[in-house]
Amino acid sequence: MTLKKTTQTQEPLAAAPTGGATIADRFKLDMPDPNAAKPKSGKMAAVTLVVALVALATAGILTFVLHQHWEFLKGA
Repeated sequence: MTLKKTTQTQEPLAAAPTGGATIADRFKLDMPDPNAAKPKSGKMAAVTLVVALVALATAGILTFVLHQHWEFLKGA
């Protein structure tokens, strides 16, 4: 979806729309073509899954290290 900004004509200020109507009139959304070819997402899904698993493993390891550090400092 792209944002198209239309130019405003030289109208007197009294004739210009006010409030939200001004924004709606100036910025029109251009919908993408539904018949356009969509890229295959199988490879990207696999990459996303691998990255998510690495992030989960990293979070688990960091949690374990912080817990062990807390156990070490708890006795002091």
